[in-house]
Amino acid sequence: METVTRVLCTTSEISLKGGNRRWFERTLTENVRRALSDLPVERIERPAWRVLISFTEPVPFLEAARRLATVFGLGAVMAIEYAGATVDDLESLLGPRLKEMEAESFAIRCIRSDKHFPMTSPEVERRIGTFVQEHKEWPVNLGNPDITIHVLVDEKGISTWTRRVPGPGGLPVGVGGRASCLISGGIDSPVAAYQMMKRGMRLDFVHFHSVPRTDPASIEKVEDLVRILVRYQGPARLAMTPLLPIQEEIAARCPAEVRVLLYRRFMIRLSEAIARRFKSDALVTGESLGQVASQTIQNLRSVESVATMPVLRPLIGLDKPEIINLARRMGSYETSILPHFDCCSFLLPDRPATRSTAAELDRAEAGLDVENLVTQALDGTEIRRIEEPIPWDEIPLPEGAHQ
Repeated sequence: METVTRVLCTTSEISLKGGNRRWFERTLTENVRRALSDLPVERIERPAWRVLISFTEPVPFLEAARRLATVFGLGAVMAIEYAGATVDDLESLLGPRLKEMEAESFAIRCIRSDKHFPMTSPEVERRIGTFVQEHKEWPVNLGNPDITIHVLVDEKGISTWTRRVPGPGGLPVGVGGRASCLISGGIDSPVAAYQMMKRGMRLDFVHFHSVPRTDPASIEKVEDLVRILVRYQGPARLAMTPLLPIQEEIAARCPAEVRVLLYRRFMIRLSEAIARRFKSDALVTGESLGQVASQTIQNLRSVESVATMPVLRPLIGLDKPEIINLARRMGSYETSILPHFDCCSFLLPDRPATRSTAAELDRAEAGLDVENLVTQALDGTEIRRIEEPIPWDEIPLPEGAHQ
């Protein structure tokens, strides 16, 4: 297994920031430190647009890459070796390494941030390219090489790497405010949470259940999904809110075709009340336009009419295969597809409305004591703090990490 003592990461959007850049960088550094807390980290540095992590002893590169793949704000992760101060030093390092390499073609890529270094980037590339061909006789392929030898020349000297795996991109969690995410046991809502974390948001969660008319195991499933998400952001609060009394009132007093929409309106009201307790600035949902009957543009608008804070829908333009691919990448898919009985599946109508209006739903709710129903549901809400994330080996390795 390949081990490393130094890992270099590029940053994603942070390098484009202005006045807030230092805050973004500090937040990113703390998130990197948290992700690597069980590895022997010696120091974390931030040279220019990069993050350099040094370990006190060799660590498996795959394990470092797995952890860093959960840190939003990182653009790429590289296993690097320090060569020395001169190109001669670099050749001395590469000579033994080349004996272990097999490839049909190669390329050299040099980044020279130390402008006082006596050779330009193209000159370094030509020099090292000639050196490689003297040892391996590989042809150069600048478009699609089998192996790329990267060289970084900065104020500290020369470093090199051949392993580069993609980071998650985005912004560091903690720089984008706080929101509360409505989370079910399905595929979509955990992915929606992941996408908002990628934009720097820190999330808490609200889950609605219909226990005892539905299986209590669905609550455990949601906890497992939040434990996955905690790997990406740190501890979170999870509000478990009973919806059954509200559903029974709606089933008894309201037109069947708008039942699900009225459930959703109560979810918005309850989530807002919980979000205010959590000091959130927005709600997040996993809705995707047209995916089910309740998610037509007319129904989204009529349900959202009761909201007083922004409702963010990061999946709104994605189709199901795209959402599933994201779920696999973040590690929630296998948990999400476990059988469960969703609260919105309870008392479903045969012919749900697809083109409702806010006025129509207002009239449908006229016979309900909305305020009292909301109060009772809030009184029955249990708030749990989820601090223990899933084990690291359950987080997927980033693409290309096995190569």
